[in-house]
Amino acid sequence: MPSAQNLIDKFNDMKTLPHVAIRVTQLVGSESATMQEFEEIIRLDPVLVTHLLRLVNSPYFGLSSQVNSIAKAVVYIGMKHLRNLVAVEGLRNLYRDKAGGEIFSRKDLWFHSATVAILSQMISRRIFGEDGEDVFLAAIIHDIGLIIEDQLTGPELRQVCSEYHAREQGEPITVLEDTLIGTNHAKVGRLLATQWHLPEQVIEAIRFHHHHDKEFPIPSVIGILQLAEFMACKMHFGVVAGRCDPLPDYLAGHLKSKMADYKVLLKALPAEMAKAKELYDAEQERNE
Repeated sequence: MPSAQNLIDKFNDMKTLPHVAIRVTQLVGSESATMQEFEEIIRLDPVLVTHLLRLVNSPYFGLSSQVNSIAKAVVYIGMKHLRNLVAVEGLRNLYRDKAGGEIFSRKDLWFHSATVAILSQMISRRIFGEDGEDVFLAAIIHDIGLIIEDQLTGPELRQVCSEYHAREQGEPITVLEDTLIGTNHAKVGRLLATQWHLPEQVIEAIRFHHHHDKEFPIPSVIGILQLAEFMACKMHFGVVAGRCDPLPDYLAGHLKSKMADYKVLLKALPAEMAKAKELYDAEQERNE
């Protein structure tokens, strides 16, 4: 059976992820990176340039004058927002790559990831008063390991999903992955995020997002990610149709204590999805 490192090595050999997305993500984590370096890298991807300028000139930012240069666009949206944009842009085609099934599909996985990302950022901003850029990044890529497994161990992953779907409650999907594949998507995703030099709290959130037996600080990237994933699954935007892991007790207590605030947040979710459509394009993906 392959290890997480074996899968990452094979995935990297396939050169599936765009070079520009990887390089921009690494630059954001570098303290010595200059604006000129960002501009030179982004220019290599005409689709990203178009998307960047369209985004910065969209109602999402509400600027009074048109922005027509890459450098100005990066200044307006900020480094972390740029990092998240290229992560979304770089990953989107991976999730379109293969026809789906009834229990597991890449299209549903993309919509799950986008919904969890939007919810995570809303929770961070509205409940805890933080910017939410790191938790957004963690959420949008928290299941990237499933895409890698789907590319390299597709039949085994579908067996995992089928058995997981058949179980009403019990162990997380990662236990079945370890048994049938030899590793799991949290381990694979953590290794990829480490290679990308992402923030440590993002790496740890990917690593532990299925560890419901541990208690993490509130707020923290991992705690917010688990909350958002639970809420998305309850709205039937889960990874495997019909399955939703229980919320850890400490997060269930937090949710209960802030129930009024979370009800307001959920009512605002459709508007946030529409407002962020230029960035996430989640609704279009759902309707294709």
